[in-house]
Amino acid sequence: MRAVNPKYVLRNYLAQQVIQEAQNGDYAPMHELIKVLARPFDEQPEHEQYAAPPPDWGKHMNISCSS
Repeated sequence: MRAVNPKYVLRNYLAQQVIQEAQNGDYAPMHELIKVLARPFDEQPEHEQYAAPPPDWGKHMNISCSS
């Protein structure tokens, strides 16, 4: 299963976090997330927070696909 299911995927709450940081002029979180997502099947112990379940605030995000 691990060979065909990535451990790290772009989740809405992760995207929202890096968008907010970028809007404040901090692009480091975006670059870090891109680096992690470039190797979605690899174990990356230093980036386990990206594979964790979403925080409570991130579970109920309303996202529109129309943009």
